[in-house]
Amino acid sequence: MSSLFDLSDKPIDELPGYQCTFAPGRLTVGLSLPIEQDAEAEPKDALSNQIRLIQKAERAGIAAVWARDIPLRVETFGDVGQVYDPWMYLSYIAAHTTDIALGTGAIVVPFQHPLVMAKRAATLDRLSDGRFLFGVATGDRPEEFPAFNQDKGKRGERFREHIEVYEKALSTSYRPIRWSEGKMGGSDVVPKPLARRVPLLATGSCQQSLEWKAAHTDGWFMYHKGLEMQKKNIANWQEAVAKECGEDVFKPFLESLWIDLHEDPDAPAQGGHFGYRLGRNKLIELLHSQRQLGINHVSINFRTSKRDAEEQIDELIEYVLPATQTP
Repeated sequence: MSSLFDLSDKPIDELPGYQCTFAPGRLTVGLSLPIEQDAEAEPKDALSNQIRLIQKAERAGIAAVWARDIPLRVETFGDVGQVYDPWMYLSYIAAHTTDIALGTGAIVVPFQHPLVMAKRAATLDRLSDGRFLFGVATGDRPEEFPAFNQDKGKRGERFREHIEVYEKALSTSYRPIRWSEGKMGGSDVVPKPLARRVPLLATGSCQQSLEWKAAHTDGWFMYHKGLEMQKKNIANWQEAVAKECGEDVFKPFLESLWIDLHEDPDAPAQGGHFGYRLGRNKLIELLHSQRQLGINHVSINFRTSKRDAEEQIDELIEYVLPATQTP
């Protein structure tokens, strides 16, 4: 392991978290946190069970777990999303796991100080031994922006500037950095990442062009859009990556998928907005179709399911995961 203060030349595809989650032509499966629908109601009591479920998923070969960044509980939104601060939550999970990748889906960049964000990302990268995958976004809950004294209409510009400062802070040493809200000179952000950078994933639009995301991030994490729409998104993404980075460069495409596994293994898919209620055999068919389209990772969310989350995880482990590993 390199010094905490040294810049590394290691490419990100040598990091354990990236390796177990992404590869050309392969689709892996992850879980969105919290896993259970009622885990938010009694988070202290539920935490040990969440860790137990994550450890079970890790032993079975689930590639990653993903924590959302929901700064405030918004009264009109309905979905708490994530009670725990994702930086601390994933650090806690890192201490109780060994192999599973730990991702944010996603940190609301406009609300983060870019230097503090850099320190936190590199710290989690180090504490997890390279398992951290840094998903970023601009945020979408209108009530949060005035609470953080931010203009929602300028979140795209602020996002872009903060990512630029974040990248400079982690890729240089004692280099002066100036931006619209501050300057840093005669000082440095440490630790430095284990590789050239912490894997950075754009989530949703980020209020940026596809070309910007292809040039400045390492993958694109999208909401479920159905096969036909995702086919277009993947083609556009791959075209942008080839244009901005080169024909041979691989940058993964990820999808967040809400699932409620039906008790009948052959039950047809119902729904479609954020995901489906369907039987496991139809889920296997869906995952095969997604892999053929070029989706590299699917994060499954069980929170709104009618069935017990652990029952569905067991079914996922016994039947679905083995089927996704075959042509």
